[in-house]
Amino acid sequence: MLLRPEFLKNIQTSDALMQAYMTAAHVPGATLALIQGGEIVFSAAYGVRDTRGTPMTEGVLMECASLTKSLFALLAMQEVDAGKLDLDKPIMDVLQEEPWSDDPRFLTITPRHALCHATGLPNWEAKPMHMLFDPGTKYSYSGEGYFLLQHLVEQIEGKNMNELFDQRFFRPWGMESSTAYWTPAVGAAFSVGFNREGGVRKVRDARRTTGNGPEPNAAWSLYSYSRDYAQILCHLIRERGGLSQESFDRMTSPQNAATPAVDWGLGFGIPKKDPNVLWHWGDNSGFQSFAVWDKVTGDGVVVHTNCDSGRELYFPLLKDATDGAFFDDVKAFIDQAE
Repeated sequence: MLLRPEFLKNIQTSDALMQAYMTAAHVPGATLALIQGGEIVFSAAYGVRDTRGTPMTEGVLMECASLTKSLFALLAMQEVDAGKLDLDKPIMDVLQEEPWSDDPRFLTITPRHALCHATGLPNWEAKPMHMLFDPGTKYSYSGEGYFLLQHLVEQIEGKNMNELFDQRFFRPWGMESSTAYWTPAVGAAFSVGFNREGGVRKVRDARRTTGNGPEPNAAWSLYSYSRDYAQILCHLIRERGGLSQESFDRMTSPQNAATPAVDWGLGFGIPKKDPNVLWHWGDNSGFQSFAVWDKVTGDGVVVHTNCDSGRELYFPLLKDATDGAFFDDVKAFIDQAE
């Protein structure tokens, strides 16, 4: 997958191109970052962040939703490289907690299963959870599986996930705006989330500490914007995110067949039409986002929107911005994934 030079030239020249995508999709605000050869070659913010018409600027935070999973997967693979985590050893052999399910199959879930959505767990469910299938035999998207593995990584390191993200990624990689749980500073920098009709869908004013998915949460709780998130992809492209070649190859190669058109690696989707490409999407109420990168060409795109119709913006943009021939397959996958 390559970034189209003419798209880069046009987006650098005028805001009108992005505004056209936003108008067509009824998206109030967005940020965009373009990567070429492992370097950010363009980033910008467009539209508004709230009902008062305050301009969207780079540094305004949005919920990255499931884009969090890819960053957590990188953290988990660093633990593998350090010899602290075994991809194929059952989590409950090590985790010092009561099982989250009464089903004995729960005891066989491994980190690999969690990272490639092969746990057999539902996406979110109150405990005790039921099992959908024998771990390792099928694909079923599960944020719960990521949250389970997060508990193990936090136990191993004696730190919460946000502390680990800050230590490993945010500070070393210059992601000064990003964080993995809500604070008053996040609230001050946060965009309103809009619905398709332009009404307010979400205003965050507190840290989520209850329910099935409290934060920090490996499945959803990253707050960031496109340029900051693009730093993750650039470090993966340029230096494998600090991973050994073996761990990087595991992370970015198919581990589970999700659909006839999409495989899943350890933290990313992989289109069968171009197995050098890695992607993930984010979809929380009021926010939709997408990140895609090519581990061979080093090109990529990150888009964040503050609206439930963000998908209607980023797929047309991605088709125009790159020569990728797989976006219809990815869209079909996302439409039925959650």
